[in-house]
Amino acid sequence: MTSPRIRAFAGSAAGPVITAVLSLLAAAQALRLWGWRPGIPLSLSGDAPQVLVQTRAILRSDWYRVNDHVGAPFGLNQAFYSTADVLNFAGIKALGLFTDSAATASAVFFVLGFPAAALAAYWLARELGATRPAAVVTGVLFSVIPGHQEWFAHLWLAAYWVVPLAVWVVVRVARGESLLPPRSALRAGGVVARRARWEVARTVAVLLVVGLSDVYYVAFTLILLAVVLVFRLGTGTRAAALAPGAAAAAVLGLLCGGSLFAATRGRAGDLVTGALPAQRVIGESETYAGKIIELVLPWYEHRAAPLRFLSFAYGVAAPPSVERPALGFVALAGVVAILWVALASLAFGRRSTGLWGLLAVLTLVSLAFYTRAGLGSVVALFFTPQIRTWSRFVVLIALFGLLAVGLWLSRLGRRHGRRTAWVAAAVVLGLGVLDQTNPGVAPRYDALAREQAELASFTRDIAGHVGRSCPVFQLPVVAYPEETPPGSMGDYDHLLPSTASPASLAWSYGAIRGTSRADWQLALPITDHQRLVEDLAAAGFCAVEVDRDGYAGANDPTDALQERLGSPVATADRADLVAYDLRALGASLSASLGEDGLARRRDAVLRPIVVSLAGSLVDTTSGRPSQWTGPTAVVTASNLGTTPVQVQVSFEVAGNGDAQRTVTVSAPGGPTRSVTVAQDQPRTVTVPLTLPRGRTEVRLEATGGITAIAGSQGRDQASLQVSDLQVTTTSGVNAASLQEYAAASPPSLR
Repeated sequence: MTSPRIRAFAGSAAGPVITAVLSLLAAAQALRLWGWRPGIPLSLSGDAPQVLVQTRAILRSDWYRVNDHVGAPFGLNQAFYSTADVLNFAGIKALGLFTDSAATASAVFFVLGFPAAALAAYWLARELGATRPAAVVTGVLFSVIPGHQEWFAHLWLAAYWVVPLAVWVVVRVARGESLLPPRSALRAGGVVARRARWEVARTVAVLLVVGLSDVYYVAFTLILLAVVLVFRLGTGTRAAALAPGAAAAAVLGLLCGGSLFAATRGRAGDLVTGALPAQRVIGESETYAGKIIELVLPWYEHRAAPLRFLSFAYGVAAPPSVERPALGFVALAGVVAILWVALASLAFGRRSTGLWGLLAVLTLVSLAFYTRAGLGSVVALFFTPQIRTWSRFVVLIALFGLLAVGLWLSRLGRRHGRRTAWVAAAVVLGLGVLDQTNPGVAPRYDALAREQAELASFTRDIAGHVGRSCPVFQLPVVAYPEETPPGSMGDYDHLLPSTASPASLAWSYGAIRGTSRADWQLALPITDHQRLVEDLAAAGFCAVEVDRDGYAGANDPTDALQERLGSPVATADRADLVAYDLRALGASLSASLGEDGLARRRDAVLRPIVVSLAGSLVDTTSGRPSQWTGPTAVVTASNLGTTPVQVQVSFEVAGNGDAQRTVTVSAPGGPTRSVTVAQDQPRTVTVPLTLPRGRTEVRLEATGGITAIAGSQGRDQASLQVSDLQVTTTSGVNAASLQEYAAASPPSLR
């Protein structure tokens, strides 16, 4: 006969087991997991190549260090573009005990996120008083919120299983409940002490897990904690009683801050030459916020064509938000119920119960941060714009809505019995899963396997011809990250070969723009193919790879390269890649220049002069490069070498609008000069400079205010237009401006 203890354990484990199994089944049908095989990535488009590169680095223990597999010859300093995801990185590292494949580890990590989210939401629902069937519904539907199945490219954000744990902390703080047991309970001994120690371990674990998770979820948690603490203070709670909640917020902030410090402390040794990536601006909080209407509409990838068309039609009529969030009808029903309770309480004086009132406050606050022109924009304006994608609050809004549905199902079950509860739960769960998932957009595993195999074959062919310890230069030159790629290339297509190549093969793409590790490429003579390949050979590259998609609509250099370098040593037809051997050219240069001459040529290539202007993106549509800026602007001239170099920086400056403006140009070590300009009265300015190692700034100050740029409908404003920014030197080192690089690069077809 089964003992009572075993029966009790089986009864308590039944709910979590059912939840995890149903979540895995829901994920399996959404992703068609029966077609997946180890070694096949879940995606190779969008941000997925970047995820695979990062996963591969973590498996090699290069969490925050320099990744020498990409960004050759100097490597990718991950400190400039990493996240505070210690928990997620540790999860990948743990999976590395069983596989060394980045594709396998990242896929398993992604899939495990579904039952993890389900179990966390199930636990929260039970903590808040939901019955077992209701908690199962809450957990499973939370694990498959609309779009989750496509979040592989945002792998760390897909690990949103920490959100229910964070909400548990927020709820306990809002209710004034202690997060830790009293000391007397710890000293009591026996069952009381064991329970107290369990509560301590639980709270510590929850705070560690949340604090070391993705920075977005930590930030959202801190926002909600701040709101509930202010509410409690405003409703008469003594400040001393808020100390435990404030301490919890402080712990989360310190953990996240420590993670960010660990992620960024490696920046100090690098020379910064220009604008760094991930430096957000205030306006991005509007661009990346959500829209309320999208929470009401079906998911834009809904399995039912009529519902999918509804969202498509809205997206045609009005620009959708960037990430196009959705709730699904079950969570939407819960949110509507929460808002109805809040409105009824205000309009009719009906007093809502404590939990429903708290859910109303948390939902309203989350909606206020989620939406465009909401509180997220206030944070961007007065605090920091770094948290820009406020639409990601949809995860919390969905959780609150599903909790409300779970509470309703619990009430239904208590009124009408256990059987009714399970039947109602099964109906809601089945309809919810059908509404929130779509196997029609599951990964195409056969196509992914073929692409991965082709990339592996391509990179093996390169390694077989030129040696495994070989840096490969990639054309066209593309800045990394967050730059629109040229031609018809995908965002991070240049990373694809590195995801399938031997570990010893290094690739040029991937060093961080705005640093000397990457910006030397901007000064390459990319339109002079003869000089270009000589520069690359002198710099130590033994192969050059061309992504022909990057030259769609432009001059493809492969004919010129083949004429100079001979037949390609590797091709990938589907990916439109071709590679050429540079070793013979390198040997020829070494013979003609000698060891010292080759070293000087290498330094001239890898330690150039790069000049850029702070302002708008470079516009080349008129046939000449230009940027809008002012009334104050800075031209940055960066010497990536170790010795001073004399240069001349020149540019044409015109005013924006009919009014004349006086532009004052000041440079270190030279006289200040002034020129008078107007829109139809441009002036050319030449500034001689002696550049020490590092950055030298030339400042422009224009009189008059900013004016709307013609054709922008008042959205964009500036004072000056700076065109044809150039730099010349007789020192022999490569030199170019960002405008010259943009003008020489193939255009994007997007």
